[in-house]
Amino acid sequence: MKTSGRWWIRVWNLALAGALSQIGFIPVVAVVGAMLCGLWLDLQLGTRPVLTAACMMMGAALGLVVMVRAAMTAVAQFRMEQPSKPEKPESSSSSASEERSS
Repeated sequence: MKTSGRWWIRVWNLALAGALSQIGFIPVVAVVGAMLCGLWLDLQLGTRPVLTAACMMMGAALGLVVMVRAAMTAVAQFRMEQPSKPEKPESSSSSASEERSS
């Protein structure tokens, strides 16, 4: 098997793909964290469902924004490997035209 000198591109892209595969947990963590924060605030202030709902909505919006920004940043860091250029075969028409001009 022929080993390319740019094996690090494949390793880098696989590492980014692994990070991107877990990026969907960001909104979940944000909503759960906001819910727990809202529940704690509601217990302290005696406003049972109001702050929990407000914090969950803010957590969902913030989680989606952070997820999209993280995904766009990671996608921008993907490396594209340039394909090797195939050698042009010498065409018989160009050699024939060179012979005629001589």
